[in-house]
Amino acid sequence: MKVLLFDPFAGASGDMTIGCLLDLGADTSAVRDAIESLGCKLEISKEQKSHILATRARVTSDKRYQSFDEALSLLENASLEPLARDRALKIIDTLANAESTVHGVPKEEARFHEIGALDALADIAGSCVALHSLDVEKVFSLPISVGGGNVASAHGLLPVPGPATLEILRAHRIPWKGGPVDQELLTPTGAAIFANFVDRFLDSYPAIQAEYVGYGAGSKDFHVPNALRGVIGQLKEHHLTPDRVVQLETNVDDVTGEILGILIDLLMEAGALDASIVSVVMKKGRPGNVIPRRGYPFSAREADTGRSPPCRRRLNWAAGQPCNCRPN
Repeated sequence: MKVLLFDPFAGASGDMTIGCLLDLGADTSAVRDAIESLGCKLEISKEQKSHILATRARVTSDKRYQSFDEALSLLENASLEPLARDRALKIIDTLANAESTVHGVPKEEARFHEIGALDALADIAGSCVALHSLDVEKVFSLPISVGGGNVASAHGLLPVPGPATLEILRAHRIPWKGGPVDQELLTPTGAAIFANFVDRFLDSYPAIQAEYVGYGAGSKDFHVPNALRGVIGQLKEHHLTPDRVVQLETNVDDVTGEILGILIDLLMEAGALDASIVSVVMKKGRPGNVIPRRGYPFSAREADTGRSPPCRRRLNWAAGQPCNCRPN
């Protein structure tokens, strides 16, 4: 299976993603056409990052967009293949949802500040066209380094990762880590691109036969190579990192069948991979049910946040029935 594996040891941004994909052999003319159709210019050069040769993709424009609808309109009219356009629209939707959550406004009213320059939109379009041209079957990534310290923004000095970036990481369950420098390494655009490009995040490199290696240069210089590394190669199915799941279960003996009837749907909507209800005989011969729920480890932790009432009251509430049980 032909796969693309990202190694964001120095974070990721829109221009770093384009540079990495171009260095891996993406269609330069198609990427340029997509970017220029948005009224931007693309400059491609080679740069040394800590003595590693990388491709620098510099997208420039003096124009801006402000609203979600304006961004959608620009992408709809850009020179993109249907699959690349659909992915680009999902990325801008991810950004809008993050801004909406952070600022507490409807998505349609979200305003883009640092990410509102037209070149950021062109980064998204160019990255989608570049990925599409590489024709890989799956995209994997190692955990993303986000940097540290603080970053200046339109809202003042903010901690790294910035609020919009952190919201994207949270909403899409992307694994990340701080460092290796006290600078912003992961931008909101980079986070949104990874949220919509990557099929699975891995803890470490899998067994892979590398065919191409590419580096996309960032704009700054650090004591580590400021570049996004990508590897294209052949991966055998049995070498994939296995999923880790956990099972949470509870025993109930005082819940009616009417309530249990909707429980599995509620558990699946809440993120469970599988759920079931098993009839059992409990102590003193009482009939009861065991309810096992299986999910990824982070989903399991989210199931017990301290904000939910005990099981019986939660089930009664979900079924729209009054509850007279004593609070715990």
